[in-house]
Amino acid sequence: MSIKQIFTIAILAIVAITMTACGFNPPKDNPDTNASIYGNGGMEVRKGDYVYFINGYYGIDSVSDGTNSYGDVVRGGIYRTKLVDGNIQYDEDGYLVDCQVIVPKIVGYEFGSFFIYDDYIYYATPNDEKDRYGELQKNLVDIYRCDIDGDHNTRLYTTTAEYSSVSFNVTKIKTGDNSYSTFVMIKDGTSLVTIEFVNGKNQGEETIAEENVGTVAWLTQTNYINDGTIDSGDVSDVNKCIYYTETKSNTASSAALKSYNLVTKETKTLADDNISTYNLIGLRNNKLYYEKTARGSTTFNYNVLNSSFTSGETAMYYNSYSSYYIMNEENDYRGGVLAVGESGTYYVPFGSNGASARQVISADTAYDILFVNGSKVYVRNDAAQIYEIDLTDSTYTAKEILNSEATAQTSGSSYVDFDGRYIVYYAGTTVGESTFYYTHFVDTTEVDENDLYVDKFVGVYAENEDPIAEEKENEENNN
Repeated sequence: MSIKQIFTIAILAIVAITMTACGFNPPKDNPDTNASIYGNGGMEVRKGDYVYFINGYYGIDSVSDGTNSYGDVVRGGIYRTKLVDGNIQYDEDGYLVDCQVIVPKIVGYEFGSFFIYDDYIYYATPNDEKDRYGELQKNLVDIYRCDIDGDHNTRLYTTTAEYSSVSFNVTKIKTGDNSYSTFVMIKDGTSLVTIEFVNGKNQGEETIAEENVGTVAWLTQTNYINDGTIDSGDVSDVNKCIYYTETKSNTASSAALKSYNLVTKETKTLADDNISTYNLIGLRNNKLYYEKTARGSTTFNYNVLNSSFTSGETAMYYNSYSSYYIMNEENDYRGGVLAVGESGTYYVPFGSNGASARQVISADTAYDILFVNGSKVYVRNDAAQIYEIDLTDSTYTAKEILNSEATAQTSGSSYVDFDGRYIVYYAGTTVGESTFYYTHFVDTTEVDENDLYVDKFVGVYAENEDPIAEEKENEENNN
């Protein structure tokens, strides 16, 4: 380990001690270290009998000096509640029976997400320091790790790029017969960085590429199970790599596609023909998905990454689209991809070169794709309401599914999450003349008499942002 790495770890340890001393009292009852995890990388994570969640949305434009001070945050922080017989518990007024703050910093914002592995939480939050001119650097991103109970809150990394140019992921993979490592992966503007943890100990920061990084793709472990029969950390060689494009200084018409193996630390050039550019879309189903443009023609491809990059490539679309949603081959309807373009949204199953693509959403319908579960596609309409489209229904009709008229935060699909049971989103809550966005859970195992999913608030309201208290006060004044 270098002197620089040792010095960095020492400084971060001092930061952790300082934050622990700020009066935070961590809860004592915590999920088992090896309990299964569901929902990593979004707004809510279930582990054992606990649900950890971001307590509402706090837009970056509202962040000012002191707003993100440790210990002062309610809306936007990470909280948790305990499940009883698998269900969230409420009192007679509609408040959670058992709810505790875990991370009193802003995580619910434009870039907000978090991960849980073992006994640790990894999360992103706006930087709360000032530059030499006295300007708050809130558009930079701080990556933190804390214990599962919120204790020992430690800053791992601060980006040099603003959040709109940053990507953040955490994964845990098997590195030997009985050894595992947790990797924090950060695309910081045009550089690529990893931080490895072995048995909970920080091994230091490693720069994979200092500059010229374009798009990246890496394994996202939404669920992590290690119960003796399933080992989510025992991944294929394909999933042990970070894939990234690297632009060339001498030409803008081509870019190299490279991989970095997290275990062996080996970097390989997969494609570099001086005529092609690559736009990486994602790593899923043991395949790498990307757009490839050469001589003015663009195709959407997947690659099984066998011994030859060229032989592993299959073209799915012969057009360019604005965005893609990759479906899960095992759980989603026939697998495949949803492609969004000017002419509408199309579904094409795996094994097709685009000939069997069919339109599921017309171009004149304003829907944002949120997620896919089985044969159901969940979308948000232009009124900020969540609807469902069934791919087995040839009419592809968008159906109302919630038993409330709450509107969702509309700035991006990152504000809607799904862990296999709960749909989680930030719903507008009006108190007085102001609207605040707090977290709502939609239990897809519970429907009302109209066969609609039950939509409920989950969290803690900040002072003067509580609609339940306002309603009770109004009732008392009217009596």
